[in-house]
Amino acid sequence: MALKKFPTISIVVPCFNVEHIIERCIEALLAQDYPKEKMVIIIVDDCSTDDTLKKVQQYQSNDQIKIIKHFRNRGLSATRNSGINASKSQIIGFIDSDIVVRKDWVKIMMNVLQDPDVMACMGDTKLPESFPQANIDKFLYHPKRGVRKFDEDTPIAIPGFIMGNSFVKREALQKVGIFDESFNTWGGEDTDLAIRLWEKYPDGLRFSNKAIGEHFHKRKLNNLLNDMKKYGSTNYLILLERYPQYNERLSGDWIKSFKGFLILNPIVNLIVKTIYLIFPIPRLIRYFIAYNVIRGARNSEEVIPKLDHKK
Repeated sequence: MALKKFPTISIVVPCFNVEHIIERCIEALLAQDYPKEKMVIIIVDDCSTDDTLKKVQQYQSNDQIKIIKHFRNRGLSATRNSGINASKSQIIGFIDSDIVVRKDWVKIMMNVLQDPDVMACMGDTKLPESFPQANIDKFLYHPKRGVRKFDEDTPIAIPGFIMGNSFVKREALQKVGIFDESFNTWGGEDTDLAIRLWEKYPDGLRFSNKAIGEHFHKRKLNNLLNDMKKYGSTNYLILLERYPQYNERLSGDWIKSFKGFLILNPIVNLIVKTIYLIFPIPRLIRYFIAYNVIRGARNSEEVIPKLDHKK
C-alpha cells in the first residue's frame, strides 16, 4: 500500500539507565524536520535505577511525547513491545536511547518507505565526533561492515538487519508479530524479528547510510566479548533451534564443525592474540567475536544436545 506524503509515525525509545544522554536523544527527535502533528515519541522506561525517568518526565507536558513506565525490569523486547502496543500510527520507529539522530533522520527513512514494496528500513550509526576512536570502534563502524555495503535500492537479508535505528510499517508487524519477549537477555531479539520480516517480505528490507544517528555508547572490547559469549550460550542457540533452515546464514555450522574447532584451538587463539597485541588490526576483532560466540555455544550443555538430536 502506498503511503501518503507524511504518514503518521510513532517512535519508540526504550530506556534503561541512560541519564547521561536521554535528554539529547529526545531533543534530537523533537527537532526532526517532519510535521509535529504526524509524529509521536513513545518513551518507555524499563525501571531505571538512575535519574533517567526524572529527566524523561520533564517532557510530560509536550503533546508529542507519551511516557510509559515499567515497574520492574522486563528487558528490551518487552520494552519495545510496550511502545508498539501504545502506538496507533502507520509507521513505527525504533531508536535506542543512547543514539542522537540528525535532523533529517525521519524524512530520509520515510522517503525509503514510500516504496510500497519496502516494509522496513534500517539507518546507520556512527561514533560521535567527540569520542576518541579506539580499535573496537574502527571495527564496529567500518564503512564496509555488515549492511553498510548496500545502498537504499538493494534489498538486504538476515542476519544484518537490526532494530536499534529503524522504521517498520505497521502492516508488516501485524503480519509477522512483534518482539519475542522470551529473549530477555542481551542479543537475538532483533534477528528473530528480522527473520520473520524477511521470510514474509524477502525484498522488503532496506538500509540507508543517510539516516544517521550518533551512538553515545563507548564499548570496551572485553565487555563486548563477554556479551558475545553469553549470547552464544543463550539466545544464539534459541535462534539456531528455532530456524534450522538458516543454520548456515547464522553461522551455526561453525559450532561443531572443524572450522569451529580450529577457531577454539588454544594454539590458534594464542597466535591471533599475540598478533593483535603487536599489530592491533581491527579486522582481527571479528575472530575474537566468533571465538566467544562459539565458545559460549559449546559450553552450553543444555541446548546443544537438542540441536544435535534435530539433525
